[in-house]
Amino acid sequence: MTTKTYSATFTEVLAKIAKLNIDVWPSKHDIVDEEGIFRLLHYQPVAEERYRTPLLIVYAFINRPYVLDLHAEVSVVQKYLKAGFDVYMIDWGYPTSADQFITLGDYMDYVDRSVRRVKRIKGVDQVNLHGYCLGGTLSAAYTALRQANVKNLMLQAAPIDFHTNNLIAVWARSLDPDKVADAYHMAPGSLLNMGFLMVDPVNLVAGKYEGLLDLVDSSKQMASFLRMDRFIFDSPAIPGDTYREYIRQWYHENRLIRGEFQALGEKVDLSKITSPVLVLAAQFDHIVPPESQKAILRFVKSQDKDVFEMDKGHIGITTSRDSHREFWPRVVRWLEERSDLK
Repeated sequence: MTTKTYSATFTEVLAKIAKLNIDVWPSKHDIVDEEGIFRLLHYQPVAEERYRTPLLIVYAFINRPYVLDLHAEVSVVQKYLKAGFDVYMIDWGYPTSADQFITLGDYMDYVDRSVRRVKRIKGVDQVNLHGYCLGGTLSAAYTALRQANVKNLMLQAAPIDFHTNNLIAVWARSLDPDKVADAYHMAPGSLLNMGFLMVDPVNLVAGKYEGLLDLVDSSKQMASFLRMDRFIFDSPAIPGDTYREYIRQWYHENRLIRGEFQALGEKVDLSKITSPVLVLAAQFDHIVPPESQKAILRFVKSQDKDVFEMDKGHIGITTSRDSHREFWPRVVRWLEERSDLK
């Protein structure tokens, strides 16, 4: 057996970390609507606006949306801005126990409110939607209910069929969400993180930090590592009632795909989606397996539907430099080809 040697100790690594300026969310934006934990952000343009239909990004209510704008070199937001799209994003904030009665229906109401607000600001009839993870689940449900408002729908690593056999889904189906919500009035971010990390603790915990020792000689690589680590552990809580509903209605009962999930006063029927749909699938996603992501294509009535796949994981599809060289330019071209010039 050989023993691996390192060029630095953890003490030396920590000393170097202390000298780094770890910034995230570099693109400038303004708040154009807010209420409670909800904020609607508008990104300031970096190029001439070319397309009539604005883009609204809907991220999950787990973790933070700046993963799509983590750093200038790996910013999906910047890709859209530089192409000439007007970009908006929903920020779900940091719920506290005071927000325990917020429901999935409330999140859907805020998506609807955001779409209506963007339409008014721009004087248009439709928006493009880019939904990521559970934000994609919300976006798919919203499009089914308000198809007339959505020109193009992009779903990134978005769970649609929740009855898959990956460890996260099996674990979620074994939970009693009432016990968590009753005890904490919410699902604490630390609890959620523990579940995600325990999917592969050797690689996601021990292996990851062992690898940090190899980065001590590269400030750029270490800064990238620390930005990702900051995002991973920047975990808002989920309001208690939202947690009860999303675990029970989606993971336990798979109501979305069965046509039994209700929001905005109606049942969600995915077959009512007719706009162009693009699934952005992460092939090695241990949180939302590809079969869950692609399930949407079996239900929508869209004539224009496609899947772009990348050999990355749930987060790597967004933040890897490979993705930004190859994958995201292709995604932007797809949207450009389906967008009207101003």
